[in-house]
Amino acid sequence: MTKRRRDRFDRFKIIFPILLAGWIPSILTLIVSYTILRDTLESRILRDRQTLIQLVGHLVGHDLSRSSSIIGYYQTLSEVAKILSAPNPAPAAQQWLNSAFYSHPNIDGMFFTAPGGGLTASIPTAPDMIGKDFGSSYWREQAAASNEPVVSPVHPRLSDQRLVTNIVAAVRAPDRTILGYIGNSVLVERIGRRLSTIEFADRFLFEVLDQNGVALFANDFKPNPGVTSPEGGALIKKIRQNKTGHFEEHGNLYSFSPIEPTGWVALLEQSKALAYKPVRDLLGRMTLLAAWLIVLTAVFAWLGTRFYQRQMESKQRLEREVIFNEKMLANMPSGIAFVDPASRRFLHANDAFAHMAERFGDMPAGTDITEITCDDVKIAPPGAIERVLTFGTPFQLTEHPLKDKTGMTHFLDINLLRLQGTQETIQGVLYLVEDKTRDVTLRQELIGANAAKDQFLALLSHELRSPLTPVIAMVGELEAEVPDSKPVREALELVRRNVELEARLIDDLLDVTRISKGKLQLSFETICIHQILQRAYEICRNEIEAKNLEVEFRFRAANTHVEGDPARLQQVFWNLIKNSVKFTPEKGRITIETLNPVPDKIEARVTDTGIGIEQEKIDKIFNAFEQGRTEITRRFGGLGLGLAISKELIDAHGGKIWVQSAGKDQGATFSVELNTVLAPIGRDGDRQDQPADREIERAVSRHRRVLVVDDHHDTCIGMKRMLERRGYKITVAHSAEQAAEKVRTQDFDLLISDIGLPDRSGYELMREVRLNKDLPGIALSGFGSEQDVNQAKEAGFSEHLTKPINFERLEKTIQHLLS
Repeated sequence: MTKRRRDRFDRFKIIFPILLAGWIPSILTLIVSYTILRDTLESRILRDRQTLIQLVGHLVGHDLSRSSSIIGYYQTLSEVAKILSAPNPAPAAQQWLNSAFYSHPNIDGMFFTAPGGGLTASIPTAPDMIGKDFGSSYWREQAAASNEPVVSPVHPRLSDQRLVTNIVAAVRAPDRTILGYIGNSVLVERIGRRLSTIEFADRFLFEVLDQNGVALFANDFKPNPGVTSPEGGALIKKIRQNKTGHFEEHGNLYSFSPIEPTGWVALLEQSKALAYKPVRDLLGRMTLLAAWLIVLTAVFAWLGTRFYQRQMESKQRLEREVIFNEKMLANMPSGIAFVDPASRRFLHANDAFAHMAERFGDMPAGTDITEITCDDVKIAPPGAIERVLTFGTPFQLTEHPLKDKTGMTHFLDINLLRLQGTQETIQGVLYLVEDKTRDVTLRQELIGANAAKDQFLALLSHELRSPLTPVIAMVGELEAEVPDSKPVREALELVRRNVELEARLIDDLLDVTRISKGKLQLSFETICIHQILQRAYEICRNEIEAKNLEVEFRFRAANTHVEGDPARLQQVFWNLIKNSVKFTPEKGRITIETLNPVPDKIEARVTDTGIGIEQEKIDKIFNAFEQGRTEITRRFGGLGLGLAISKELIDAHGGKIWVQSAGKDQGATFSVELNTVLAPIGRDGDRQDQPADREIERAVSRHRRVLVVDDHHDTCIGMKRMLERRGYKITVAHSAEQAAEKVRTQDFDLLISDIGLPDRSGYELMREVRLNKDLPGIALSGFGSEQDVNQAKEAGFSEHLTKPINFERLEKTIQHLLS
């Protein structure tokens, strides 16, 4: 019970300061607003109104003063006195007005009158008014009593009834007798037009009153149609009685300023509520602000109590989390410790770290981990913690090998991190140790399994390829020796075609393996795309003719050379053409075309009228083992690797490959885009074999002795018969030892050897032969990876051919090496 009361009292210690801090400024704000601030603002508004009305009155007075100065000048002019003193002044006066009036654009009329007020001359002219009174009741009395021009009250002009004020002065003889009067007229509408250019606030009325209290203007500074106004007379009396420049009447606030020396008054009228509205609005806002401040203060006080309650709950929760974290760290499999930056001692360490320090770090058994320094635990390399503390760079060792007390090697991940506080002060080093022995063991097992898989694929390839060589050889022998029988030749062609198909499937599987491991190697040279397309077409010619397909070439590209691997690009285009042949029905059409979409690129297209590709399958067509539909696989066969390999090969050349199809049974177009290069100088890609070359080949084959080494007897028999028929003298050996012995005892021009021999490898055989004789060699193997080719070249072989042997390529290679 005592603890609850203490907590409640602590809450009040938070609430009261918040309430006082918010309410006292709010109350003071209201007091100041409704006393000092209101009076100050109202006085400022009155001063601003007075300044405005004085400015407007000055504008009106300035206009009238200019007109008065004109009359004042002409009043004393002797010529004017002479005209008025003449017996018949009217003609001369009218002539003088005609010359003087138009030099003053700011006046709207001008006139001469006799001393009695009768009109002598005027502009605008009024012939009917000559000799008659010209409204002298408005000005004659004041003008006769003054030596200066006087401004009359506003009145309708007699000639056109437009509202004007006359500025009149008496013209006197030298004896001060009045000879007549000269005056000008200023239209009220002229004054109104000038004042209308001033923008006033909404519901803000400006007016000008003459001597009699008549308002000059109606709305929008237009002339007032009524020349009398009882209200104006009352206002002019109020103005004459008031000395402050402001007064209130009927709920309106009036501000006025006399227009000297006319006797007129400029008046500003506005509703009092509207005039003081900014003050009321500001006071209302400040009252609302103070009210909000009071309310918000109360809300903050309430929130403060809630915050205090939550802080207490958070404190209790934090205590529980600390206990939980201590237990969790104590039971974690990874070792975690905290090193003091000054003493280098372990301030905290979980059980896993203590166990690792004893097992791998040479810490004596039974030692308290918090009683030793980090140097006593031999897990991290010496000086690592010092470098972390000095430079702040995290230290990391991945799979660091350490031996335990039994001598068994374990692999540990070691991480050291410097921890800093909010003020950039170093708090210590976090020491993390994790045993990764199990992960390393599993990874090594996976690497071993992957290597075994690669070895298995290589061996499988070798074992599958080796039996194909004698088959190809015997097919060739039969084709050369059997009678010209069409059924027999068709049977032999069927055997050859299927053997080559199986070899291609093996190559595709190995290519997919190389690509997935990133071991695909390319030999770049400058080549012509048109030649590559022709070669790919020639490979498929027999199948095209068998299906009676129409093939059209459209070679429109001008820039045809690219930097690429000719064998791999031929493989790509062979895949595309072969697919078109495969999936196009008999008597269909295939179009092979090229173009340059831009000068530095060439695009090759293979278009067919075959089974087409459904839209949902187009994005997957270049995936491995993908043929679009299951029935296609059943109907046409194949593994679905050709396009996947083609895409990877084109990507490796920096190009693009894509397909377009309108849908099922609508045909398809495969496009390949590559970057072009300049054509090489002095090369002729269409060079034909010359007769002299064939004579050289025949001369090379005569009496040349070739040693064939292979442990596969059928392969030896097939190769011996094929090469002997071509004029070579063949000696056969079935092991490396037999081959070495024959080389020592006989002379040979060429060595053709299998790599996988029973007693030792063909590489070792070639090295041994090359020690004593400079004998060229050709390596034959079912292993066809780039690594195998490179290894053969390093052993001394001049060429490496992959089984099953293409005997045309073999013969060309032999001719090249022996020529």
